Order: sequence, then C-alpha cells, then structure tokens
Amino acid sequence: MRTLVYATLIVGGVFVPSAAFSQATVVTVPSEVETYVTKESVPSVKVEREVIVGSELPDTVTLRRVPKHDNYSFAVVNNRRVIVEAKSRKVVKIID
Repeated sequence: MRTLVYATLIVGGVFVPSAAFSQATVVTVPSEVETYVTKESVPSVKVEREVIVGSELPDTVTLRRVPKHDNYSFAVVNNRRVIVEAKSRKVVKIID
C-alpha cells in the first residue's frame, strides 16, 4: 500500500507542474511593439535566474514603457530583449 501512495505522490509531483506550464496564455504582441523594442538602445541587465516566457521579471529590473501601448513594457535582460505585460511584469515575448 505504501508503494502505491509513494508512486502516486511522485507521479503527481512530476506531471502537475508541467501541466500548469502547458496552460499558459498565448499573447500576441503587436508588431509596432516589437519594432519599437528592437530599435531602442537600452543597456542589458544581468539576472541570475533563467528568464522565460511566463515568468515574472524581478523588481530589480527597470522596465521601460512602450509609447502608445500602455499594456507593454520592455527591458534588455542577459543581452536579450524581453517584452512584458506592464502590470504583472510577466514575460510575453523574448527577442534574441
């Protein structure tokens, strides 16, 4: 019986987190936002953890607003341009 309980806990621990990531909302970033972000000259900030779509940028990263698109901000993190939702700081697109 214990083996069944342990197996259930292990399988649940492996599949539940991956299922949570697979339900991420896909955000379509307007082309004007991408164009603006790629043209702006901004210094890169180093962040120790991996920055991926869906993660939140730490408060130590200064975000810059995108004119005429108040829902989006951006930063250059670890030499990659990162577009985020302005209110949540969640990464919606990474431009290499």
